Amino acid sequence: MSTPIYHLDVYKLPRESVDVEALAQQACQYLKIAAEDAEFLSYHATRRDEIVAELYRQPGIKHNTSPDQFVPLGGDPDVHLIPANVVIEQLTPPNVLWMYSVTLNWFYNRVKRLHFAAAAMSVFGQFKITYGLLDHPDLEMQYQRRMTQIMSEYYKTEFALLFPESMKRAAAKRMPATPPTLGHLPGPSTRPSTVPGRVSREDVDQFLNNSNTLVGKRFVHSPQGEGQDQDDSDYGTWHVASYTVRAADGGVEHEYQVVLEGLGGGALPMDGDEIRYLLQDSTFAV
Repeated sequence: MSTPIYHLDVYKLPRESVDVEALAQQACQYLKIAAEDAEFLSYHATRRDEIVAELYRQPGIKHNTSPDQFVPLGGDPDVHLIPANVVIEQLTPPNVLWMYSVTLNWFYNRVKRLHFAAAAMSVFGQFKITYGLLDHPDLEMQYQRRMTQIMSEYYKTEFALLFPESMKRAAAKRMPATPPTLGHLPGPSTRPSTVPGRVSREDVDQFLNNSNTLVGKRFVHSPQGEGQDQDDSDYGTWHVASYTVRAADGGVEHEYQVVLEGLGGGALPMDGDEIRYLLQDSTFAV
């Protein structure tokens, strides 16, 4: 039996129906939830990992958030997104009171909400944006810019209020006013890393093999080259605001919109090689 061939036209949105603001707000709802839950849970890493392992033992829970794990090509993404949004809403205050006590239920709700938000963002980005705006690259760019604006403001306001110490540490490690030119970022160090929280080679491979998991995760770019004076290094907190895949001549193009906070929150497009260089010289933001 031959494998059915699906055409992406079924996902393409008519230009007149595209609401850029609504798309950006929906994406940022997922990203804000992921940022908040990931940060809270990072303070309780051991318990978090135990709950994650427990969650993944449940039937039907996927171990990664790749969109094709939830919606097969040709399927309707809303079949996943609508019930996922209901679960996220049920796990969001004031529907649950978790801000005042760190209990077993608190951990479970956070982990579960993070998982559902990450999966929803993955499906949303692939089907509603990458495929939905395939014929409208200018609208996709507007979406990317608006999403970057929203998340930049979020980190400066809501996130900063929730995690002031985290933001202080990030601010102390910002990049200089003149960053390195794209395409000339420092290569990976030849020395084994001894920095706690440093992104490992295995982490890099896992992120690039499942790029949607990068969206919203925060890193600090901190090169560790031979003979490099740490005071002269290019420090800066950064995150991937969005990730898209496009058909190109002879293959597929991967594009990451990267927010370098040292540049004031503006997003820059990068390819997979540039992201690899950034990751190899980065630590996880704490």
